[in-house]
Amino acid sequence: MDKLLESITGGKKTNDTTKIVVCGRAKMFVGELVETARVVTRERKESGPIRPCHIRESYRRLKLQGKVPKRSVPRLFH
Repeated sequence: MDKLLESITGGKKTNDTTKIVVCGRAKMFVGELVETARVVTRERKESGPIRPCHIRESYRRLKLQGKVPKRSVPRLFH
């Protein structure tokens, strides 16, 4: 997380409080992503573990709802 925050802030050091907040928000987003993926699995009447197709559909739905944060820095890899 330190390297990610440094890349976002342009190399500036961040304090522990900022790291805790960002880690907490990331954890909440992943939880919401997994929860929506489980809904997708149930809607498709599938059982077993969550598959990548469920995660992709979950991400798509969250993006349509405006719950995916906008990209503030350009992508590293295309």
